[in-house]
Amino acid sequence: MYTEQDLLSIRKQLKTRWTILGAVALLFIAAIVYSLIIRVEALTAGLTIALGAILIFFYDLALKPLHCYAKLLQSLLHGRTRQLDCTFHSIDADISLVDGVKYYGMSVLQQDEDGGDPFERLLYWDAEKPIPQLQQGEQLHIVYHDRMIASLNRA
Repeated sequence: MYTEQDLLSIRKQLKTRWTILGAVALLFIAAIVYSLIIRVEALTAGLTIALGAILIFFYDLALKPLHCYAKLLQSLLHGRTRQLDCTFHSIDADISLVDGVKYYGMSVLQQDEDGGDPFERLLYWDAEKPIPQLQQGEQLHIVYHDRMIASLNRA
């Protein structure tokens, strides 16, 4: 479901966005230095406030989501994963934001190891991927990291 190429693509996008932010910040810093040289206090204060606002705005909207998604891909591809044989129960229609990444909550039923009643588990399906067409009661084999699904196969 996820490949090393996906991770490289996200990292390339991050690098491009950091470069853009650096160029814009450099222009504002140059303007701030110039306003200090010509001693226009109001201009210096205004440019500094504008730079701070741009940095916060750009980071929250353009960098943080990609950074969180890159961390997810890194964990799914190179982190410790677990396997689970379970029965599909339901998937939420609403998107949830977990650790900065958008997910659909997926409920599955897992059989207790002691042979007792099955219990419900909540896993997360990446909202960037198409939702699989699953029927309630369908048997699944899931590979996951933390609670994020790395791969899903019908058993």
